[in-house]
Amino acid sequence: MRRNLIPSFDLIYDSAVHAVVGTVPARARILDLGAGTGLLGGAVLRRLPQAELTLLDHSPVMLEKAHQRFAGNDRVTSLVADLLDPLPEGPFHAVVSGLAIHHLEHVAKQDLFRRIREVLVPGGIFVNVEQLAGPDDAVEAIYDQLHEAHVLRSECPAHEWAAGRERMKLDICADLEAQLAWLRQAGFAQVDCLAKDWRFGTYAAWAAA
Repeated sequence: MRRNLIPSFDLIYDSAVHAVVGTVPARARILDLGAGTGLLGGAVLRRLPQAELTLLDHSPVMLEKAHQRFAGNDRVTSLVADLLDPLPEGPFHAVVSGLAIHHLEHVAKQDLFRRIREVLVPGGIFVNVEQLAGPDDAVEAIYDQLHEAHVLRSECPAHEWAAGRERMKLDICADLEAQLAWLRQAGFAQVDCLAKDWRFGTYAAWAAA
């Protein structure tokens, strides 16, 4: 269903995986924030089967579905916690997140970016697959038109799109440039947008080596 609701799903998720794989060692420690059912963390783990993956989410129901995804894999652990809570003790080689951080207030986003940098090893990477705001209202309107056009082309069930619209009312999206600036302010050495298709994109930030 995510492919129905999210344009360029494979592009933005594959970009995140490639960035992690290109940065971390084979036995990396990886933290997935707002992990849900483990979709993004699982994609990384398929490329890095010797890595240790920690899933963090506020919903025990979602993490139970993740447990089913990773049944029998003792390299995967989970933690019920909110993104506003202290992060698990690092260091981690990578922190990833998929479509979760845009639910935070902007000040909380900036604080989270700082806390993520603090739990990364030198040279570690943070990758975020995210829903983004347009730089102004006019561009945001185009984002919305193109998003809806994709959903309609995908023949997404009407009730799923209606539910998606309701969820989006709670979103607190920030534009790409603002988030890249916040990452620099948080002390990351390098930041980059890896992929973007209007409303959805993937960006990464690397801690100083």
